[in-house]
Amino acid sequence: MHAKTMEGLAGASASIQMLSTPMNVAKEAERKGDTDKMKRAMSYAAGLTEQAGEYSQKSSEGMKLDAQEAKKKEEERQEELIRARQKEREELEKRIEEKKQGETKEPESSFDSAEISEEGKQQAEAAVQDSSASTNHTQDVTYDKSKEAAEAVEAIGENVNVSV
Repeated sequence: MHAKTMEGLAGASASIQMLSTPMNVAKEAERKGDTDKMKRAMSYAAGLTEQAGEYSQKSSEGMKLDAQEAKKKEEERQEELIRARQKEREELEKRIEEKKQGETKEPESSFDSAEISEEGKQQAEAAVQDSSASTNHTQDVTYDKSKEAAEAVEAIGENVNVSV
């Protein structure tokens, strides 16, 4: 907060608070009929009102300066962010360019590779043959209510109705 703003706000507040004293004196003088005392009190009150107005104007000027400073700082911050983003973009472009140059020189360096030996190939083929052979020898088994294996319905020749 700018010093003018603080001074203006504090001064205007103090002037308004002090305004109550001459106003009370003026009211009392009016009740008593003392017009000279009332006029002096009203002139003090008018002076304090003008003083409060001056302080208010000073605080307005201070707030305008605050706004200008804040705007200037925000513009500087925006410019700094723009510079930082441009720098990041340039670095990214450099890395991309370096990556492109690296790929043209050694394209295989960016990938891992593995070779399967002849022995490994033979073991894999044997495992595939064993698994296919074991699945061919299975037969369908049906269980009855006593949980014993029952003969296949086709072998017996009966029709069974199952509802679930």
